[in-house]
Amino acid sequence: MAQDPKVQREFLVGVCIAVAVAAVAMLVLARAPAGVWLENGTLDERARLGAKPTQADPRIVIIDIDNASLEALEDKLGRWPWTRRVWTEVIRYVSRGQPKAIAVDAIFGGAESDAVDQEFGAVMRQGGATVLGFTFVPTEMEESGGDANRKLAALAGHRATADANGGAAFGAPIDAKHYFPNLPELVLVQGAAGLGALNALPDGDGVMRSVGVEMSYGGHAYDSLDSRAVQQALSAPVAWDGNGGLLGGHYAVVAGRKIPVGDDGRMLLAWRGGSNVYPRLPIWQVICSIYPTQCPPDVQHYPPSYFTGKIVLIGASATASYDVHPTPFATTAPGVVVHATAIDDLLNGVAIRASPFWLLAVLTILMAAAGGAALYFLRHLTRSILVVAAIEAAYIALCLLAYEYAHLALPVAAPGLALLISFGAATAARYVTTGRQLRQTRGMLDRYMSPQLVEYVMANLGDLSLKGDKRELTILVSDVRNFTTMTERSDPLELIALLDEYFAAMTEIIFRHNGIVDKFIGDGILAYWGAFTPQINHAAEAAQAAVEMIERVGELNKSWAAQGRQTIAIGVGVNTGTVIFGNIGKGKKIEFTVIGDAVNLAARLEGLNKEFGTSIIVSEFTQQRIADVARTRPLGGYRVKGKTVETTVFALEGWGAGEAADRTESLTAGI
Repeated sequence: MAQDPKVQREFLVGVCIAVAVAAVAMLVLARAPAGVWLENGTLDERARLGAKPTQADPRIVIIDIDNASLEALEDKLGRWPWTRRVWTEVIRYVSRGQPKAIAVDAIFGGAESDAVDQEFGAVMRQGGATVLGFTFVPTEMEESGGDANRKLAALAGHRATADANGGAAFGAPIDAKHYFPNLPELVLVQGAAGLGALNALPDGDGVMRSVGVEMSYGGHAYDSLDSRAVQQALSAPVAWDGNGGLLGGHYAVVAGRKIPVGDDGRMLLAWRGGSNVYPRLPIWQVICSIYPTQCPPDVQHYPPSYFTGKIVLIGASATASYDVHPTPFATTAPGVVVHATAIDDLLNGVAIRASPFWLLAVLTILMAAAGGAALYFLRHLTRSILVVAAIEAAYIALCLLAYEYAHLALPVAAPGLALLISFGAATAARYVTTGRQLRQTRGMLDRYMSPQLVEYVMANLGDLSLKGDKRELTILVSDVRNFTTMTERSDPLELIALLDEYFAAMTEIIFRHNGIVDKFIGDGILAYWGAFTPQINHAAEAAQAAVEMIERVGELNKSWAAQGRQTIAIGVGVNTGTVIFGNIGKGKKIEFTVIGDAVNLAARLEGLNKEFGTSIIVSEFTQQRIADVARTRPLGGYRVKGKTVETTVFALEGWGAGEAADRTESLTAGI
């Protein structure tokens, strides 16, 4: 159906506004806490869906200070925290297996005793592979004491390699004014192969999704525990490539592998799974391996050779350690598992690349435009919804594939919502523009068509044209006999009431047989069939409607007679032929109707009922289409005024071979 160009322009403007509003709103939301929370939720889901525990690096093993170990060793070692002699013996034993690195996720602040600390330092120095942790703690410093200065001097020897070689400091920023490094005792620092920062960098919702490869503090860069452990294991420093290309950020280069790191110095972790993807050896079993005679014989033992070539992480999952964090896989996970994941990523050159803002903006605008375009070009609401759903599903699939195979975290929340909001806003624009015109069209059609036919027309407006064009239709004209005489001797109000009841009954029948009531002409009815259902035998539908109209008039007459009211008789003419159908007229006077010789012939046939004493007369063109379903009687030739060729006309006397005789009486009763 052709629509008003002005309305179309209004709809297009509305769609453009919907797209713009959706895109801008979602870009603003993406930077707001609610938007960050939504996006992080999608990131966690991708981490869970993409997790592959079998790909966890087998070189990583965790010695876990778990609740069971604290309970099992309480009698021998006392309550947590334990003496450093325990750490000394564990590291001595593990070092015998010549691991690539031993990373200790703990801070040995303060002195225990000179002898204990010196032995601990000596064991680490002899093994040559132990990396100790330290943290930057929030402390307001106005003046440093002598001990603090000595620790700062010791820390200078453990700066990141790139910074030590004069490179620019790059890492997750630590505010030097409000934070101070909390280091192990100097004798331990001197015995360790390296130091690494343990500072956790949770997101705003507290979940650990990223770590710092290095920490930027006081103009210098310091390795994290993960970075220093990997450098120790690979005997290769971390270098930096500041050219992140179109996606921005930096690359940490480890043993020739480039790992993406964001502009904030954080590496977004590529998780292999939850807390149990790496072997976790309860520390009490390791201690039993050191002192087998002091433990039951059925306890699992780990010989020093078990640790050969491994990166051994020593950390705590016990409740008393308070070293647990939310991760995408659990609300409480041991911090040592986060370190293991980061080490795995650095070892294998795998991490997730976060999307820069420009890519977020492009994808959000494109998805918003897709939502508006789906409705504007498809028009049909149901088809548009299906297309939008398909686009949303395809985009989510693209994000999942990009995460798994390209390790790229495309934005999900803002573009996905932009598509839906744009489509919803465009639907609202459609409602107030073209929707208004459609509602007006439906209101007009409801007056002339059956509800089923209106639904069909409205569902296929895109394929219909209501401009005047030629079509083959079946026309029905009916008229009340001697109506002029009735008006002269009847009360006007009573006559109007009778006509209203008559027209309502006839319209119901016409609608039931998919007909369209064109107009009421005084006491007459003009209806037609086939305008929107050309695939159906419209001549048969019109003829059957005519039969039921005569029968219904008989029923009305019985009711009216019982009430002491007047009765009526009607005649019906039915003809099939080519007419001009659609909007006829121009300017202020436009009428949706049918015109042509076929309409005139139907009117003439209705009038012939008086001459032949019949109720329904059909033309030969209609009779040819109903001959196998109706009983007709030829009445001879009839020449329409203005025509030189006669038309053979037929009386419709019954419907169906078995019913024809039974219906003949009823068809003639309305004469």
